Amino acid sequence: MNWLAHVFLSENHIEHQLGNLLTDPLKGKAWEGASTRIHAGIKMHMRIDSFTDAHPLVSQSKAILTPRGHLKGVVLDILYDHFLSLHWERFCTIEREHFLDDFRFHALETIDGYPQKAKSVIARVVGNRQLQSYEHMDGVVDAFRRIDNRLSDRARSKDNCERYIPLIAEHRKELEEMFLSFFPELMQAVKETCHRDDVVHWKV
Repeated sequence: MNWLAHVFLSENHIEHQLGNLLTDPLKGKAWEGASTRIHAGIKMHMRIDSFTDAHPLVSQSKAILTPRGHLKGVVLDILYDHFLSLHWERFCTIEREHFLDDFRFHALETIDGYPQKAKSVIARVVGNRQLQSYEHMDGVVDAFRRIDNRLSDRARSKDNCERYIPLIAEHRKELEEMFLSFFPELMQAVKETCHRDDVVHWKV
């Protein structure tokens, strides 16, 4: 799962959402003095990743993209944010732009006391409205290019995200159908570990 899915698959509390979002950049370790909600968001992120990595539909989707390629999981994560954006109303009772505007406002309001690395990630992802960009394939392609630009020449020669674009176009319908089957199962698994009153906006 990528940025948008992790924010959505959180309890409806800004620090839980931010903990979920920051898990990968912070390598799963909260800073000293972080709130219990931040810690809970990090744990949620890890549960989401464990469920996703073990799910047969996700494995099948990766195999459709390519039998080999160490970036196919990253590519699929970003593609899932695209599918989530397109089918948002299936999963959430809050309109997508309202949900993201509210998250952006509270995130930027909350981070003053955070460590610099956490503040930088949030400013980049949230401040630049990156979460909104996944609605269109142009935003997906831009995300692929950002990743490729960070790769060394040696790594890029072995695999790169942009090479998956024609594969996605070829298999888009099948990948989208697999996502729509998989994501409600993920939501249900996550919901079982949540405070129910904090996920009443989920349609599951």
